[in-house]
This record gives sequence, structure tokens and C-alpha cells, in this order.
Amino acid sequence: MASSISVFNSKELQAVIVAMKGFDREVAKQIRQQTKAVIQPAWQKAVAENTSTRLEARVLANTARVAVSDQNVTLKSAAIGKTLSGGLKPSESYGGVEFGAEQGVKRTYAARSVKGKQFNVTRRTQHQLRPRKATGYVVFPAVAEVIPRIAALWVQTTVRTFYELIEKR
Repeated sequence: MASSISVFNSKELQAVIVAMKGFDREVAKQIRQQTKAVIQPAWQKAVAENTSTRLEARVLANTARVAVSDQNVTLKSAAIGKTLSGGLKPSESYGGVEFGAEQGVKRTYAARSVKGKQFNVTRRTQHQLRPRKATGYVVFPAVAEVIPRIAALWVQTTVRTFYELIEKR
């Protein structure tokens, strides 16, 4: 799951993107590294603050990552393909954890006892998830909280790193 915003509403963000295109490759690399070092903890903290269950923490907060390029900062969560203990893959199962599930869904199947008698078993297979909510419970609220701060951090980090590199030369 990744989110993005448009830079057309911000002159500062447009200036950062234009400046990054003109920088030397080594300078741009330093800026990307510094930006990631500053933004990663802020993003992870924002996602972790919005979790309320261990499942949300494991699937969404523990997998929160940031990808920084010359033109954007991408906020990710549950994008890793690594399987958690128990067999759950965050990249495949984040939907139910983030957006919840229908609570009235029941699944019935036939089972057989040890003595051979057949009977029906009814399970509420989605009952452990929160009720369905289109706006999400964890990542989407975290994105809404953190995007203005991350945009400001990106601009500040780019300017500060550029000036630090100029002073060294």
C-alpha cells in the first residue's frame, strides 16, 4: 500500500524536485540518504500510533517503510513479501487489517467426528477483524496526519544537506 500527493500545489516541493534534477549524482545521493533517515522514523511512528491491535501492529506498523527518489517520497506499509509467523503475508492480507471486513459473514462446512459421524460446522471467519470502513483504520489516517510534516521535512533536509555539502567544499 503506497500513498502520494501532488506537488503542483506547493512551490517549495516543485523547487526541491527541480533542484534535485540539477544536483551532482553524489549530492543527490546524500540528500536521498539524509531524507530517508529523517522521514522513516516519523512515518513508522505515525503508523504505530494509529494501531490498536497486535495484528495491525504486525501487518501495518512493523512493515512501514519509506522510499526516497529524486522526484518523490513514497510511504509504504504491508508492501513486504516476507511471510510472518503463522503464514500471513502482509502484502496479500493488508486489506482486511486496514479496512476491516463484513461482520455478518458465516462459513459453514461439513466435518467428520473421530467416530465417523458427519456434522456441519459454522464459523464466523472474519469476526476477528474490525467492521468495514472505507477510509481505513491505520495507514490512511496516518498518511493524513504525516504528509504535511513529511513534505516539510523533505524540503528542509534537501536545503540543509545541500548547504552542508557546499560548506565542506
